[in-house]
Parts: sequence; structure tokens; C-alpha cells
Amino acid sequence: MSFLVEARTLLALGKELISSDEVALYELIKNSIDAQATKVEIIVRSELTHTNYREALRMLNRTENSGAPVSEFLRSRMESSNTNFEDCLSALRKSKSKREYRKILDEYYTRFNTIVINDDGEGMSLQDLQDIYLRIGTRNRHRQNLKGATNLGDKGLGRLSAMRLGDLMNVKTTKKGEQHWNILNLDWQLFLNADEDLLVQDIKVEPERGPKKSHRDEHGTKISISSLNDDWDRTRFVELLDGKIARLIDPFEAGEANRWLSVRHNDERILIPSVPKQLMERAHAICQATFQLDEDEPVIRGTVNYRAYQRRMTIDARGPKVMSLIRRIKKRRAKKGHAAFKEIPRSLATLKKLGGFKLEIYWYNRRIIDSIEGLTESKAASKMKIAQWSGGPMLYRHGFRVLPFGEPDDDWISLDKEAFSVSGFKLNRQQIIGRIRIDTPHRYLREQTNREGLVRNDVSEALRQLVYWIVQVEFRGFINEVDTYERARSREEKLENNQILRVERKLKKAVSVLRLTLHGEYKKELDEIVSKSKELRKEALEVLKRLDEVEKQASVDRDQFVYLAGIGLMTEFIYHELERAVAHTMNSISEFGATENSLTALKEQLNTLYKRISAFDELSGEKRQRRSQFDLSELVRDVLDNHKREFARHDIGLVMKLPKER
Repeated sequence: MSFLVEARTLLALGKELISSDEVALYELIKNSIDAQATKVEIIVRSELTHTNYREALRMLNRTENSGAPVSEFLRSRMESSNTNFEDCLSALRKSKSKREYRKILDEYYTRFNTIVINDDGEGMSLQDLQDIYLRIGTRNRHRQNLKGATNLGDKGLGRLSAMRLGDLMNVKTTKKGEQHWNILNLDWQLFLNADEDLLVQDIKVEPERGPKKSHRDEHGTKISISSLNDDWDRTRFVELLDGKIARLIDPFEAGEANRWLSVRHNDERILIPSVPKQLMERAHAICQATFQLDEDEPVIRGTVNYRAYQRRMTIDARGPKVMSLIRRIKKRRAKKGHAAFKEIPRSLATLKKLGGFKLEIYWYNRRIIDSIEGLTESKAASKMKIAQWSGGPMLYRHGFRVLPFGEPDDDWISLDKEAFSVSGFKLNRQQIIGRIRIDTPHRYLREQTNREGLVRNDVSEALRQLVYWIVQVEFRGFINEVDTYERARSREEKLENNQILRVERKLKKAVSVLRLTLHGEYKKELDEIVSKSKELRKEALEVLKRLDEVEKQASVDRDQFVYLAGIGLMTEFIYHELERAVAHTMNSISEFGATENSLTALKEQLNTLYKRISAFDELSGEKRQRRSQFDLSELVRDVLDNHKREFARHDIGLVMKLPKER
């Protein structure tokens, strides 16, 4: 006794297992590449979309006898420029029943809405069609890979992806030296609608000898898919080419996709885009790294070039360091006070199986991106161009994509998880365009049958961990380090020209003059003045620091920015008052000599100013976000006292009716 496979099982392996039309098309392209094709043609013909075809059938079911309303609908939806348009409508008008009308419409939709994949590969003989192509899960390519071949697929399931695209498939193929073409016709609906008791082998599929070839040297395979299951109009097809299809063949190699593929839609040639050179040249930072084995020693080498600040860093890790990066962390039940995780080392043999890889990542700071000469004309257009190719580092084997790495919903090295856990969202998947190139054989890095990643094993985990370390630790760490340094340097430059520090320098100079004038007298009082000045500076600069932080969030919290800006101006005013008080004291000493009263008056003014500086803490945005109790009348009195001298200079009388201080 053995397993029995029902006919409907093919549906689960093909139509339902393949996640999208793009993946289905890609599987057929890879089959052509594995057949040693030097060129693959993709020819789409779409004269009536699947949506409009289904709507026409619904309209036909609702009509009583005449199909005239349906014909008018079709006239408005069909591609009027095609040569079959009028012939179809004429045949429909001549139909004598709804059944005949539908039959004509079905034939038209099947005949003139097709997807053709045509290659010049080695082709298949009649025996190959029978023994290999119709053998689901054949290990033919797998055996070739074991002998050193670089086939992109080896599961023997890719041909089933055709059923996602359409219900009917015709295979026309031949090998060099044969006299005839070999033909295979498949109607996937036979398997879909099969009786529950019908097994796969009960549905007979017979390849047959086709027409004679024009010359014996012809070879290759042509797969024609009809009775399409989705819309293949030009707009959707171009979006598909510019999106996922453009990523399938290494887009960092200019023109590589068009070297392999010739794509046409209704006889119009359509080119597949590559990552623009201008876009890569305008990246704010670039990380390039390689992993390889040097005489059995694992080595990671690379550079990070932070172009925005003209800073570079070298990546160099080898031997035990690299081995430590690929250790396996196992969670375990542990007693209190013991480690909850256990580190399990992986062997050097794992890295030997991986072989090596090359990494290349371009990072864009979307806050400062601008138009790109020769590519975009605005900041928004530049962001759209980045979005077309971003999504995290894509994985390529032998120049062809391993899905789904780099897709919008695949965060395989936790870029977004790490970025969104801190402020700024730096180095997330929307900010980077990148690729990783591997040549690892399928027997060590196997793709999942549904093309949703690599089968998880020691080799795939080692690859992920090494890439994670290069990108998340080295690349991200260097960007953060440079940004922190540049912010500090910028802050220092601002402080050099800061009004507060300029006034402080004047104050120190004035105190130095006082020391010389007093010949060592009142040293204690002068030291207190200098000490109080430092405290004033610290408080004032803290206010300015908060002002700088709020300024970055100005678009989010404009009111707080304006408020702290006012506080910043008030600190400047207080330092002017401080300078004025010291100057007045020096004039008094010059006229009447140093007295204890004059220095005491200066100390009192400094205490008053310090009290007012301290009050800023209550006015700051940070403190205003906390609930607290304070004397409002005292706060109002302090604010008005700040302007008392200014009021006096301008002969302004101030009357305050506030509760008395307690």
C-alpha cells in the first residue's frame, strides 16, 4: 500500500502555493534560464481584460434573449485598435442563442488573451516531456546541481505555477537535432473540477509529436498560457515590470534584465528598469562588505562611507570574532539567578557550506534628500524613486533573486524593529536600497516551496546573523556615532558665538580687573561672584539645550518652541543686567574706592538674578508637562521684577495688586 494523490492536489501545489502572478511568471523564467537559454521572450497579448470578460458574462446571464447590451459593453471595453475587434463583434451579432454567444466570447477571450514564455534553451524531447516534465517533484535539476550545475530551481514544481496565470497551457518544445516539435496540452480545470475519487494518474495527459521543424538545429521551448485568471492590461503589466519583475534579475547591474528578457505587450516592446546610477551616487552613506574563508579562517572585510560628512570606517573581523557572531542562542528554563539563555556555537563547517557573500547597501536620509540631477526634479520625486527600490537588502543567487528577502512585508534582519525602537527611525527599510550576492549551492541553502524564504537551517541562520552584524552593528553604529559627533561639533560652534558665553567672558574679565584693583582684598566675595556666574551659565545653557531639542520638533510642537525661544531671550536680557551690575560696581569702586557695601550690593543682585534663572525651570516645557503646585503670585512677581530696571529707564510706573508673600 502507498499514498494515493487526488487530482485536486495539483491545485494546492501550483495555483494556491504560488503567492502572486509575479512569482508564477518568475518561476517560468527561471525554468528557461535553467534550460541554458540565452534569451527569454515574454509576450503578453491582452485585447479584453479578465475583469471585463467576467462582467460581460454576468450581463449575458441577466439578459433575456438579445446579447446587444453585452456587445455594446464589449465595444466600449475592447482594444479598438486590434485587428480582431470587429471580427469578434460581427460573430457575436450573428449568434442565435445565449449559449452560442457565450461560446464565441469564450473562444475570443482564450485565443486573443495570452501569456507566452519563449526561450532558446536546450528544449525537451517527447521522452523528456513524459518522464521529466510530467513528473511532479522530479530530481533531475537537483542531480545536476550536485554535480556542480548552478540551476536556479531544483524542486520540480515550478511548471505548476503556470496554472495560477491561466487555465490552459500549451507546451511546444524540441531539442537540437530532432526533426519534429513536441507538443503538450494541459487543461488545469480537469484537475480542479475532478471527482473526489479521481486520482492524479487517472487524468490522462499525453504529449504528442507536433509539426516538422524548418531545420534540425532549432531548439527551445514555447509555453503559451490562455484563459487568463487576471487582468493583463498595459497599465498593470508595466507596474508589474517596474516593481517586482524589475527586482528579479539583479537590478544593480545596468541593463542586465533586458539582456536576459525581451518583453512585449500587444507588440509593443517594454524595457525593464535598473537601479539608476545617479540614485546610487546620491546615497548619503554606503556600506560594502564581503565574507569569505581565507585558508579556513572566516573573514569579514568592508568599508562604510558616510558621504554626507566625508567620514569612512573599515570593517574587519576574522576568526573567533566571526565564529562568535553565528552562535545559536537557546532559551532554557533556569533557576533564579542563572542565565535564561544558553549559547551554542556553530561549527566552521557551517561557514564552509555558506562559502561567502558580497553585501552592498545604500542609505538615504529622507529628511535631507533633494532633487537628483539627471533623474528627478523635486524632493518628492526623489523619495518616490527611492521607494521604488527600497525595502531592505535583496538576496541574489547567481544574479537571480531569492524571494521574498527585501519585500515590503519581509524584515529578515530586523531593520524596522531596531529602527522604530529608538527615536529618528534611522536605517529602516524605507531608507535603504541594497543587495547580497551568494553562490551557495541549493543543497545548503534551499528555498521554501512557496518561495517565502529559505528553509531554516544552520547555514541560513549563519547568513542572517552575519548580515545582521554588518548592517545593524557596524553600519548603523557608525552612522549614529558620526551623527552624534557632528551634532556635538555643531553645538560647540553655536556656543562659540553664543551671547551668554560672550557676556560670561566679559564678566570674568571684569572680575579679573577687580582683583587687580583690590590687591587681594575681598577675595572671598569675588570668588563667590565667579562661582555664581558659573551656576548662572549652567542654568542658562540648560535652557538653550532644551530650546535646541524642541527646535527639532518645531513642526510637531510649535507652541513649546516659541515659549522656550522667549525664555532664551530672557536669559540674554538677564546676562545684560548682570554685566550692567558689575560695570556699575566697578565705576563705584573707581570713584569712591572698594567698600564692603558695594560688593554686598553686587552679591545681592547676583542672588536675585540666580533666583530668576532658577524660575525658568518651572516655565520649561518639560516641567509644564508635570502636575505640580506653586505660588502663582510669586511667579508673576518674579517675571515683572525681571523688567523693573527696564521700566525705570523708560519712566514706566508699575502697580501690582498681588497677595502678600507668605
